[in-house]
Amino acid sequence: MLNGLDVDFLLTNDDGIEAEGLVSLVQAIAKVGSFAVVAPDTVRSCCSHAVTTAEALSIHRLDAKRWKVSGTPADCVRVAIKHLKIRPKWVLSGVNEGGNLGVDIHYSGTVAGAREATLMGFRAIAVSQYLRRDRPRDWPLSALRAIHAWTHLRLIELQEDQFWNVNLPVVDHSNIELPIAPCEPEPQMLAYEFAPIEDQIESGVSSDLQIIKYTSNYQLRPRLESYDVDKCFGGNITASRLSVRLP
Repeated sequence: MLNGLDVDFLLTNDDGIEAEGLVSLVQAIAKVGSFAVVAPDTVRSCCSHAVTTAEALSIHRLDAKRWKVSGTPADCVRVAIKHLKIRPKWVLSGVNEGGNLGVDIHYSGTVAGAREATLMGFRAIAVSQYLRRDRPRDWPLSALRAIHAWTHLRLIELQEDQFWNVNLPVVDHSNIELPIAPCEPEPQMLAYEFAPIEDQIESGVSSDLQIIKYTSNYQLRPRLESYDVDKCFGGNITASRLSVRLP
C-alpha cells in the first residue's frame, strides 16, 4: 500500500489515466524507480490550472500503484500529496498527446500538474510530445526520451519556485538521446479561427444559434529563432525553466 510512503515518481497527465502517453511512461519509469500514478479519470486537455473546490471528487483505486480522480491534473496532484499522503522525489506530468510550446503553457493541464507540484514544494517536469498528422506515433519511444530528458535535467539545480516544461520533437529516427535545448517559450500565439459547422442549417438549427468549431494549423505557428517552437520543430528536446512566482 503506497498511502503515506515515499516514491521516486508521482505521475499524472491531462489526457486521462488510460492515455497511451501515460501508460508508456509508467512502463518505462518502472525500470527507473518506484512510482505512483494519480491521474484524471477522463480527458482534461486544455483545462489550464483549474481546481475543483465546490464539488466532491471521486477517487478510485485501480491497483496498488494507480488511482483515477474525477478532477483536473492540478486536483490529482493535490489529492496525491494532501489526501493519499504520497511523497515523491519528482512529479512527472505527461507524456502529453500534443505539444505544449510557447503560450500553450497557459492553457495546458499537463503543465498545470507540474506547476501545482512546484507550488506544493516538489520538483516537477511537464513532458509533451509534439505531433504531426503525417508521422506515426511511438509512445514507448516518447517515454524513453522523456526519461532521457529527466536524467539530464535532474542534475541542474532548480530554484524553489521553478519547474521544467519539456517538449519532445518528431524526428525520422528512433534515437533516444536527442539533443536537449534549454530555451524560452515562443512569445507569439498560434493563429486560429472559428469555422461554422456545415450541417447546422440542414439539421434545422435556429438562425439565432451558431455552432462553430476551433481550427488551426499547429505546424504553421510562429517560430522565432532559438525559442522553444523553433528548437522543437528543428528536432531538439526543448527544456524551458518556468516559474510559479507572481510579478
